[in-house]
Amino acid sequence: MNSSIRWTYLKPREIVSELLKKGYSVSRNIVRYLLKKHEYVKRKAQKNITMGGHPDRNAQIENITQLKQDYLDAGNPVISMDTKKKELLGTFYRNGSLYTQAAIQTNDHDFPSSATGSVIPHGFYDLKRNTGYITLGTKS
Repeated sequence: MNSSIRWTYLKPREIVSELLKKGYSVSRNIVRYLLKKHEYVKRKAQKNITMGGHPDRNAQIENITQLKQDYLDAGNPVISMDTKKKELLGTFYRNGSLYTQAAIQTNDHDFPSSATGSVIPHGFYDLKRNTGYITLGTKS
């Protein structure tokens, strides 16, 4: 961490509240102005500091590849499983596009409280049979 970097997780209204406790009367607009003047802007953390690879990563992949081939050669199944992101059930916006003859109407907000539940897709793939299945787990 760089000790010269200053930050706050407080929102302007919370800064106003803290300043009032210390006897300073200031508006949110002034707090926003001062934050901007001193180059404080909202930022998200960025995952860009590399931690380096594991020294045995290639050996791990080679071992998995060999085990997979040994199982296939012995007639055993090799199954791959993947879980996708949980999605809300209801008339919510979805990324992507599709061919349709009419506009698709969705809710203007994606509030979980408006959902009829959620669905969690799980994918299973059998390498030997070259077949896959998707199951949809639900939560309400």
